[in-house]
Amino acid sequence: MGSAAVPVVLIFLIVVFSGVTIYSANRDLARAKAWGDLARRFLPFVVLAFMAMSLYFVRAFAEGSVVFVWMVVFGILIVASSLFSVPALERRANGVFRRGDYALAAELYGKLVEERPLARNHAFWGAALGASERFDESINASTKAVDIDPEYGLAYYNRALVLRRMGKKGRAVKDLNRALEVDMPRRFRSAAKKILQELQ
Repeated sequence: MGSAAVPVVLIFLIVVFSGVTIYSANRDLARAKAWGDLARRFLPFVVLAFMAMSLYFVRAFAEGSVVFVWMVVFGILIVASSLFSVPALERRANGVFRRGDYALAAELYGKLVEERPLARNHAFWGAALGASERFDESINASTKAVDIDPEYGLAYYNRALVLRRMGKKGRAVKDLNRALEVDMPRRFRSAAKKILQELQ
């Protein structure tokens, strides 16, 4: 393999890694058969795939403005697809939650649940309600998420955090153990294990 093939191989690996990462983070959408939502999440991956495929043809135009135009066009497409891949209301609610305005985040996630009653949206709503110290409502939202998708670990994790704050250690331990048995992102898995060690 010549040095000219290295960029093509690297881009191919980035595309494959991106696809696997996107699917791993959105398996709940596949379980819910929310194909439109799942397809949206894959938009940046699709753009990267087209970019990788077109690289072979663009390399023939090493001189001139073709490469520059190619870079600008795909740069714009990557940014646009990233923005469109997450619904605007969810993106806004996520931003508000990260800034620490949990009351507003709970309101926005509540609207998101009305629009798209997916397990993940109920779980996000439960997290915002819990952070707002609306514990009973948080438990109800997380329980609804579990009812919709018993394999969605983040719902168990969020509910466990609220149960721990309410002093219900036994139920929190049960939820954390269940969260570790099902589909949950790695960073939350580590946090769940650490909390379990503290509680036991």
